[in-house]
Amino acid sequence: MDRLAQFHSGQPVAVLTAEPLGRLLDYRAPEGGCAVGAFVQVPLGPRRVLGVVWGPATGDYDRGRLRTIGRVLDVAPMRPEMRAFLERAATYTMTPLSAMLRLATRAPGLLEPTATRKVYRLGQGGCTRLTPARAKVLEILRAHPATAFTLGELAAQAGVGSSVIKGLVAQGAVTEEGAPRDVPYPPLDPERAGVALSPDQAAAAEALRGAVRTGAYGTTLLKGVT
Repeated sequence: MDRLAQFHSGQPVAVLTAEPLGRLLDYRAPEGGCAVGAFVQVPLGPRRVLGVVWGPATGDYDRGRLRTIGRVLDVAPMRPEMRAFLERAATYTMTPLSAMLRLATRAPGLLEPTATRKVYRLGQGGCTRLTPARAKVLEILRAHPATAFTLGELAAQAGVGSSVIKGLVAQGAVTEEGAPRDVPYPPLDPERAGVALSPDQAAAAEALRGAVRTGAYGTTLLKGVT
C-alpha cells in the first residue's frame, strides 16, 4: 500500500471541496492529524462540506486565521491514482477540478456507515433438546465451518423455519453475528477462458490490443460520433 503523506495537528493543508470555488482551500490539520487523500468535513461559511486533503497548503494566508478541519471521516482515503486521474480528466475535459470531485463522490451512501446483515455460524454452546430440525441445522453448519449463512440461506439449506435457528441461537449452539452487507468481489481468474467473439468483435479487440502495445496515446472509435 502507498505511504500517504501525513500532516500533524495544526499544520496547514490544502483541501479540495466539491464547491464551485475554482481553487483549493487552506485549513489547519485537526487534532490527531490527517493524511493526503483523507475525506474530511470542513467549515465553509456557516456550513460543513465534504472535501479531500489534496496536499500542503498553497496560499499565503495568515496561519493564525486558518480554520481547522472539522473531522476526518472514517473511510478509506482517496488513492494517489484516483487523485491523478481526476486532475488529468479535469485538464483534458476543461472541467473544474471541484466538479470532477463531485462526480467521484456522488455514490449513494458513500459517507454512511457500512451496512450490515446478520449471519449465522456454529456456536460453542450445547443444545438441551435436540429435535430432528435442530440436528439438521447443526449438521449443515458443521459441514461448512468456514461459511457464514444468512437466516434465509440456513433455513433453506436445512429445510426448517427461522424459529428453529433462533431457538439454537438462544441456547448458544448457533451464533448470530453482524457482517458487512457488501462482500468483496471474488478475485479475478486470469486463466478463465473468454467468450467467443464475432469476426467484427475480434477485429476490434485486435486493434485495441495493438494500440495498447504501442504504449502511446491514441483514440479508437468503436461506434458512434467522436
